Amino acid sequence: MTDKPKRTTFRTRMDDMIASLRDDIGMGRYAPGDFLPSEFHLIERFRLSKNSVRKGLERLVEQGLIEKVPRVGTRVVRSGAPTRVTIKLGYFATLIDDASLLALIDRFHRTEPNVAVQPVPLPSYRHPAELADFLSREPIDVFTVNVPMFEDLSDVAPIAELLEPLGRLDGVYPFLYRPFSERGELYVQPFVFSPLVLGYNQSHFAQAGLQEPDSGWTWHDVSEAAKRLSERGHIGFYMHYLSVNRWPLFMLQNRTTFERAADGRLVFDRDRFRRANGLGAALMAGQNVASAFLSEKDADAEMLFRQQKVSMIVSSYFSLNALRDSALDYDIAPLPYDGEAATLLLPIGFGIHKHGGRKHAAKAFVDYCLSEEAQVLVRRTTLSIPALKRAAEWTGDEGLNRPSRFFLYRDIVPTFRQYADIGIRYRELERMRAELKLYWAGLDDIDTVCDRIEAIGAEAPPAGEA
Repeated sequence: MTDKPKRTTFRTRMDDMIASLRDDIGMGRYAPGDFLPSEFHLIERFRLSKNSVRKGLERLVEQGLIEKVPRVGTRVVRSGAPTRVTIKLGYFATLIDDASLLALIDRFHRTEPNVAVQPVPLPSYRHPAELADFLSREPIDVFTVNVPMFEDLSDVAPIAELLEPLGRLDGVYPFLYRPFSERGELYVQPFVFSPLVLGYNQSHFAQAGLQEPDSGWTWHDVSEAAKRLSERGHIGFYMHYLSVNRWPLFMLQNRTTFERAADGRLVFDRDRFRRANGLGAALMAGQNVASAFLSEKDADAEMLFRQQKVSMIVSSYFSLNALRDSALDYDIAPLPYDGEAATLLLPIGFGIHKHGGRKHAAKAFVDYCLSEEAQVLVRRTTLSIPALKRAAEWTGDEGLNRPSRFFLYRDIVPTFRQYADIGIRYRELERMRAELKLYWAGLDDIDTVCDRIEAIGAEAPPAGEA
């Protein structure tokens, strides 16, 4: 047996080489009269045989783009213009505001006039296979990816069959690579990120005679402060508790870990699980009973905070963008803790579709979005944190209502966690939430709920996740 690649593999790589060189010529990277890289360079870059490289170059000769110069190389004879390369960008709608995405696209067009970026909103989906179908059907060349989506894609097929491997860039915060890597390869280039933090109304704290939160605060401190704040007619503390980016925080902090039995069933410490899920529910129950009906999504908490109906919220730098044009007197503090200080890291990056037709142009767009120019634009115009460290730590004139402790994220990096750190996946958390709602509503006891949660790992995955 050998590991010799199949002919179809060579053919795919040869097609990639042809498309990449054609895009380079079309975008003006190689002008008429320029020589293309040597055959040896192309062999190394595209992992092709000498014969395959020569066949690919012959195709470009036939298309009239290059000519062979004996004993010298291959020379560009005409540009690919006036044809403009168009790539489709699948994006999260929130990034229009949270990362100034349309402004970035406009600036990219000025930098690369021969590449047009067509934004396509990513749809909501119930099963991972629906996402994979959408990416192929459009087809999408490059798209924004968060951790749940990365997990979903890896459930559809090996991630290496769906996304192009990417190189690590100098200056990007190293901790952003781990959530998007598999077997040592990076498949999503980090773009922006946020930890979860505690937002608080400084005027409310001053009026109540309370010290502002700091890194030593526990959830008990939040509960006590909330009682004092509520005496002045506000809801002392609030978060959209049912969000998968909220209620499991308490399991991260008290280190509830999940392992797998031989049959796939989840194995966990029930006492830790009970404490974690009881603590969050008790925090919410201690507020105005009607407050449980005030939110349908995470962003609703920021809306209530902006209206000064709420004094403290669990939020992210992404969500705080809702306050950047407000006059609200607020600041942020590290997330309170129970057990150990820990917060959820929320990274977003770009993935290049393995089967996209314009991978080279797609990579040019990703590279631009990680350039210092683009990342500083994100830093200046939003409250989101750029992945490029020197851009994230930029200082200068700005007109946003930015919290004075904006840079606190630098001090809490050791507390950044992913749910993978406790052995659980987002899809499993969604199923777990469906069971826990019965406990939080007082309709089931915790042991009955735990029995059903143990079985989650052994359940047949939804359609498309096999």
